[in-house]
Amino acid sequence: MKKAQSRIRARKSPQQTRSRVTVEAILDGAIRVVEQEGSLALTTTRIAQAAGVSVGTLYQYFPNRKSILDALQEREFQRTLSMMQEVMLDSQPGSTDELARAVIRGLFRLYGAAPELHRVLVIEGLVGEAPEQVKAFDLHMVSLVRSVLTGARLTCRRRNVDAAAFVAYQSVRAAMMAHLLESPPGIDEAALTDELADLLHRYLVA
Repeated sequence: MKKAQSRIRARKSPQQTRSRVTVEAILDGAIRVVEQEGSLALTTTRIAQAAGVSVGTLYQYFPNRKSILDALQEREFQRTLSMMQEVMLDSQPGSTDELARAVIRGLFRLYGAAPELHRVLVIEGLVGEAPEQVKAFDLHMVSLVRSVLTGARLTCRRRNVDAAAFVAYQSVRAAMMAHLLESPPGIDEAALTDELADLLHRYLVA
């Protein structure tokens, strides 16, 4: 298992500025390919073309398509964590409804910036066991929700705050993933935001 995992990680850690620029160009190229041409076009050769680098240069940093997707997943995780940190911990206090809506809208903005990429990442995450980076991200997010539930911003009525943080996070996560994959009729972003905000308010504080 360890050998298999090592084969899909990035080959180089981009320490120098030029290397970081190259890695970002490859990742941005991958996003352009998947958004404009679909997931079937997401090959290392096509990504290299879109990034403006040779296939050999791409392989210096990424051994295969999976390692590129892993790097994109990690980058999206960091963007999500930054948004959640800003909304849940650094913004001005507000009601539970306002806080829930701000979080959900922030997630929709992130998804909307690259919807096809997020669909691919969701599908990849559903295949086989959840990778360690997904588990670590989920634990971090649940911990962040818990810190809000035990803070001064709201009074949580649930006795088991650990369970409440897990249920609140996973409820939003599952609903938004399903919405992203299925595009259910009659449920646009505004409708889902209303329903999820009401669900969280009633479950946590009402």
